[in-house]
Amino acid sequence: MLKERGITIREALEMEPLKTSKLIAGNAGAGNIITQLNIMADCEIADWVGEGELLLTTVLAMSSISEQYDELIKKLHRKGLAGLAVKTGSFATGLDSRLVEAAERCGFPLIELDPKVPFSEITNTLSSHIFNKQAAIIVKLEKTHNYLTDIVLNGGGLKEIAKAIYNTIENPVVIKDCIFGGNEGEDGTESGQVLTKNLLPIVYREERLNDLFGKYMDEAFESTDNINGRLVSRLNVPILASNQVYGCIMLWELNKPIGTLDLRILETASTVIALEIVKRMSVYQVESRYRMEFLENLLSRDASMQSLAFERAHFFDLEEKGGYTVMVVSVESNEPRKKDQEMTAKDLFNQYKNSIIQEVETVLKQQNEKFVIGEKSDSIIILLQASEDSERVSAMSKPEKTGEKIVKIVDAKYYKTKITIGIGRHYVNPRELWKSYNEARKALTLGSFDSEKRVIHFESLGVYKILCNESLNSELEMFYKTTVYPLIEYDRKKRTEFIPTLQAYFETNGNLKKMAETLYTHYNTILYRLQRIQQVAGIDLRSPSDRLNLEIGLKIMNIIEGKKS
Repeated sequence: MLKERGITIREALEMEPLKTSKLIAGNAGAGNIITQLNIMADCEIADWVGEGELLLTTVLAMSSISEQYDELIKKLHRKGLAGLAVKTGSFATGLDSRLVEAAERCGFPLIELDPKVPFSEITNTLSSHIFNKQAAIIVKLEKTHNYLTDIVLNGGGLKEIAKAIYNTIENPVVIKDCIFGGNEGEDGTESGQVLTKNLLPIVYREERLNDLFGKYMDEAFESTDNINGRLVSRLNVPILASNQVYGCIMLWELNKPIGTLDLRILETASTVIALEIVKRMSVYQVESRYRMEFLENLLSRDASMQSLAFERAHFFDLEEKGGYTVMVVSVESNEPRKKDQEMTAKDLFNQYKNSIIQEVETVLKQQNEKFVIGEKSDSIIILLQASEDSERVSAMSKPEKTGEKIVKIVDAKYYKTKITIGIGRHYVNPRELWKSYNEARKALTLGSFDSEKRVIHFESLGVYKILCNESLNSELEMFYKTTVYPLIEYDRKKRTEFIPTLQAYFETNGNLKKMAETLYTHYNTILYRLQRIQQVAGIDLRSPSDRLNLEIGLKIMNIIEGKKS
């Protein structure tokens, strides 16, 4: 990928100073790129040369190492030099055959220079051509930088930047945003068919398999993709700022070869994109803090704090008519991890919160909802405003449907996370919204005990709505101690399974055969456990009141154990 920065050996031999010189070995390397020139006065310079150099020397300078030609050529070839050009002088008839053979074996270009052409003429002419090429690159990069900067200054985003990159390089491109989520790309077609059918699926798959855009990807690299049976090279350039990976730019070699200039353009674009993301993050953080202050005041029980929120309500286009519902979104890990790799709930939330919030906002906007969204601890809080004429059933079912759409979209895009949504009741009086917030949190805690639902409305909790009343805490504790607690203690001491057996008993309505299937336990063992449960707890499962007390005791156990966890 050095072509744009210099000229090939073949091109150099067609220029006036070298037209009378000969490529006498290493024809396989005639396409090597010369990016600079150097002159060798003695063999020690071989330790100081670098990639892309054309090394000029004389037979006299090399005469002292005539026995080491093979080693010298191998060393220059390994270092990536473009070639070696040797002037014979009037006293020599040609180059040493050992040198020629060594160059031929490595495919390393060896040029026999015309002794009549001075080094100064060669270096001046070739350096001038190389300089002009490199200057053109600098000019193009500057124009590209200005082009992309103008896009950002005029309010353009990643989509517009992707289009500008395509127009400049003429190869399909995708920009991966790891901070706010999503992929923006351009393939040059009106329908974006190549992008949607071929390129984006590659991005999603690679992210799942290799975590390509993780925090350790800090330099550009090349990879290969199979696109419709054709192996296509891809250039990946990270978007970095302050040693943090914000995303990645991916360029596919579908239309034309990728060169060094393309890499430099992507690096320039990466800098502009990083600045755009940092700017967006700064704005987002200020807005997020302001929204969260508003929500904390509004959802407080303190009347004076609520009044502060009402003073700012017009900034969020909220009205007191119609009423509100509070939704709380919890973010958890959706994949097993080793203990030394396990992320805390807060770590996971911080990694994905911006992206998930963007998805939530997209769903709510598509639903034409009025809302305020904020983040607190390891959860997302949504204040949803209902229309003025909303009926009670609609006020309950509509947030549930919205929640289910949010879960579906997040599941599809963020495979490492699992979100659960708790929904509080609808309140017309905004001063009662603290109740809806508490109910949403209780729905999150208690809803998973009786079902696998991911969207739980407080109204659907049944008897839990009564049992989670804080004013009943002492009575519930006492009831718990006298019903199922003895069985819990017995399980802990004797390593029995009375509590799981009792839970299965109520789940199957006392059907012993189904209990045996559910617990993968023999029928007689189930029968024996039930007899011991009655003895330990001092109850009779044939008694409706005892059965009711035990079932309620299990639900209280869920509440108490849930609070502990």
